[in-house]
Parts: sequence; structure tokens; C-alpha cells
Amino acid sequence: MKKKFNLTYIVLSTAVLFSACSKDFLDRRPRDLIIEEDAYGSQSGLEALTAQLYNDMQLEDFEYHVAEQAGYLATVTDEAVRSYTWGSGTINGTLVGNWFGYWDYAAVRRVNDFMQKLPDANVSDELKTRFHAEAQFIRAFHYFQMVKRYGGVPLVTEAAQYAVGEDPTELFVPRNKEHEVYDFIASELDEAIANLPENYSSSDRNRVNKYTALALKSRAMLYAASIAKYGQVQLNGLVGISATKAEQYWQASYDASKRIIDAGVYQLLDEGEDKAANFQNLFLTENSQEVIFNKVYRTPEVGHSYDFYNAPQSFKVDYGCATNPTLDLVEEFEYIDGSSGELKVTDASGEPILYENPFDIFNDKDPRLLASIMLPFSNWQGGQLEIRRGIVVNGSKRTSEDLTAGYPNNTSAFKIVGKDGPLTTGDPSKTGFYVKKSMNPNTRVNFGESSTPFIVFRYGEVLLNYAEAAMELGRNTEALEAVNQIRSRAGIATRNSINLEQVRHERKVELAFENHRLWDMRRWRVATEVLNNYQAHALYPWLVWEEGKDVSEMSYIFEKVNAPKNPRTFPEKLYYEPLPQGNPTYIQNPLY
Repeated sequence: MKKKFNLTYIVLSTAVLFSACSKDFLDRRPRDLIIEEDAYGSQSGLEALTAQLYNDMQLEDFEYHVAEQAGYLATVTDEAVRSYTWGSGTINGTLVGNWFGYWDYAAVRRVNDFMQKLPDANVSDELKTRFHAEAQFIRAFHYFQMVKRYGGVPLVTEAAQYAVGEDPTELFVPRNKEHEVYDFIASELDEAIANLPENYSSSDRNRVNKYTALALKSRAMLYAASIAKYGQVQLNGLVGISATKAEQYWQASYDASKRIIDAGVYQLLDEGEDKAANFQNLFLTENSQEVIFNKVYRTPEVGHSYDFYNAPQSFKVDYGCATNPTLDLVEEFEYIDGSSGELKVTDASGEPILYENPFDIFNDKDPRLLASIMLPFSNWQGGQLEIRRGIVVNGSKRTSEDLTAGYPNNTSAFKIVGKDGPLTTGDPSKTGFYVKKSMNPNTRVNFGESSTPFIVFRYGEVLLNYAEAAMELGRNTEALEAVNQIRSRAGIATRNSINLEQVRHERKVELAFENHRLWDMRRWRVATEVLNNYQAHALYPWLVWEEGKDVSEMSYIFEKVNAPKNPRTFPEKLYYEPLPQGNPTYIQNPLY
């Protein structure tokens, strides 16, 4: 009899592993500390095994970086630029590259192995059903993360065994068509939805439930529908989906979202009169009424470094400043009356507007802006951001690349450039803004010590998925109602009518910095338009110097300029990632 050992498929496994989810139910022995026979012999053993399965999921959370250290996903879109000028220069270059790969068949194999051995576990049939449904969700999640990157990928549903001496190429699994992968995801989730509980006891509250599976289906089917409508079928369907399937996917997304909405279990967080504080708190609060599924952290055992890498210059522990929101995004946030969000820097005659209080330029803006982005001269952690590009003396602008340079001479206490920049070199902001959403507002946080939760699915996204699917299905009234719920919670004027671009606009501002924007632009096939030759913009505050006055009595003017970064380029081929190759090789995606 030939000796057998487990094979992580003859599907390339680059085994990309990310930081573990520290959830209440994961406070158990990990898989590698228990004997497998013991693991399948009790509920606690199965929970230790599923802890590994949950840990394997690529959630694109706070520890997800692309291309370079602190390369957050927002910085390769029109949401933000990466401040750092050091490093390989890849993420600061003109080309948006192939940085988003996720090809983890080792993780898929662990799910398949678990599902195959589960029927013989020494637990009740009810528990077997629940654990099986959780595994189906996790497997569907893996395949969703791969299909949105590569199109059709090999569908492997069994933990294959390889015998020494046999030809391993016989176990090769070819690529499936893109629509087959999405159909598999839908089928997996339908079974999981039928068998997952609606809720858990407090010790298990961070496990996936019925609504988590519905939220994934809502998102995944939205992606499939977009590819079918806006994409192009190539390689005989390995990438792209026939346009004839678009409506069924829109409907599937719509139905999944509606089931969550009609259940009434989740609702938009809307507490208190301060709309900005309410929206900010949504991303700081674990398991609020809006959160369907989040990744929670338990420091010092498991934390993240989002605060460490993104703190403003004068509030940082060490690194800081990484993600600089663009002026372009700032102006996407409307005024509360629903008017265009363009900031007013000049009057009707084209002359700069003098602001006695520089923060007044942001008066009456969408409260979500104040909750998502740190603005010049906003309060932070008991202090204030001082963002000033320089001074205007007798009509002449004076600036510096040195934060310590004073005026009227270098020994002066008053500094030409604000303590938080902006600068065109070094670490401080390149745009005049810093990211605020999900940042700890109370204290500076060191590397690996942040504990703010990362939201994977929330009710606000479900409403926007529902609105988009409804618009595509011609149900404008339902789309309008969903979008107006979002806008009402935000504290801005509701709409009387709606179109598709307005739905997409609402996604951009509501979901900013939640790692949706890149994938939205790819599935809508607009990245080649939006990011080709895209030049990010910055807002520069200038202090108008008046001799004999105290600095606190002087006014500010503002200037809109190009951010000191190269224009972006997004070629057509980047709508898909290139498939990793080995022996045997896969049919490669177009243009690679």
C-alpha cells in the first residue's frame, strides 16, 4: 500500500496568511496545539479547528497592505495618496500595479479537510450542521476574494490525497469560468443561510450568522452582476460573464439585501444629535446595532497598527502620516443642504476669500466628512492640527520644506509651515488632510497596539448594495428610499429623485476608507477612466501676515493645487490580476 500524505493541490498555493482574528470564541487552543483525533472528539476541539479557518480569511483589514509597508488600499485609488516618499517607489509610481493577489488554496484545503471529517465528529448533528454551514461561508469567502481578483479560478471542493510515486499532475484542477465561481459562491451561501443561526450567545457573538452569509451574498452577487453588465467575456468565459446573466445576479443581490432589511435585526447607528460624532463612533464601537460582522482585536495579544501608521505628524509615535485623503474626495462630500461640495476659496471676482477662522471653510459640510477626515485646524486628541503651507507677506507667498523654519527669522517661535505640514517632501501630509475614520481619537497608539474593530459587513453597505441593485433593475423608488435612509442618518438633505451615478456617489462618501473603492471601480469598469492620468489635488492654507497683530488675529486664504505625486495610470489589463504559474501552468489572463 502506498504511503499517503496531504497535498495542497496541484493548484499553486502561495499561502498568503494574515494576522489572526482575535474573537471571543477564538480564545481556545489553536489547531497546531491539539491532536486531530481529539479535535474532532468534542465541541471545544471543533472550535479550535474553526478558529484556524476564521484566521485564514483575507478580510482586507487594518493589516492589509499592498506593494509597500503602510500601503493602504485607499492610497492606490482617488481617495488618498500615500505620504511616504521612501521605499521602493512602487506605490508612488505612475502605474497602479498588480499588488492585490490572493491565491490561497492551502486555506481552501483546510476548509475542505474539515468538512470531509466533520461527519465523524463526536458532537450532535445540530452542531455538525452549524459547523458545516460556517465552513461553507468561509469557503465561499475565499472564492469570492479570488474571483474578484482573477476571474475564473479552479473550484476545488475536496481535500485531495497524493500518493508517493503517483503523477501529481493527475490532480491538476483547471480554471473554471468566472460565472461558475460566482454560481458556486451563491450555492454555498444559500446552504449556509439555511443552516446558520440568526444569533449566538455572547461568547460566540463574533461567529458568522445567517445575516453574515446574506451580506456576503449581497456583495458577491452585486460584483457578478457588474461584471456581466460592464465587463467583457474573454478566454471563453474564464474571465467575464455573459450580459444575459446580469439581471439574475442583480436580483440575487437585491433579494439577499432585502432579507436583511426586512428582518429588522440591524439598523443604522443613529444616536444623539451630533451626526459627525455618531458616524465616527460607528467605527470605534465593537458590535454596534449596525455591525453585521467585524474583526475584533484584543491587545496586547492581537492588535493592529492603523493608528501608528496614520497619526498626524505632531501626534505620531514614530511613523505616522501614511494615508493622505485627497481634496477630490473632500469635495465629494456635499453641503448639508445637498449642494455641491466644492470648497469656496475665491469670491465671485476670483479674489481669495479671507477666513478669520480657517475652519470656517468647512462650515455646513456633510458631517461624515468631519468623521472620516482630519481637516486643517480640527481638534484631535486634546490638541489641534496645525496645517499651514506658509504665509503671505505683502501679497508674496513664503514657504519652506523645514517644519522648524520660523518667521521673520529661523529663531522665531512662529513657524512658517504648520507643525502638521503640508510638505512636498518627508512624511507630513501631501494634501493638507489626514485620515480620521477608525482612528483612536483619545490617545497615541504604538505599533501593534490598536484595538479598534474592523467592520467587514455593516447595514449601511447592505442598504447601498440594495439601492444599486434596485437601480439596475429599474426600481428607482426603492433605491431612493434606501439612499435617503443613509443621507438622513448622515444629517444631509434627502433626495427627491435618484440616478445610478448618485447611488455610486453615495457609496464613495459613505464607504470611504473601508476598502471598497478599488473593487467598485474595477467591477464598474471605470478605473481606466478615473485613474488614467489621475492627478490628486491638495488644499493649502496660507496665513495672511499682518505686522503688529497677534497670529491668532490673522486670517487665512486657501489654495487648491496638485498634490506632489505623479499622475496615476490604470491600463485595461489591471481589471484582473495575473494568475500565479507553476507546473502545470494555467491559461493566463488577457494582456499578461
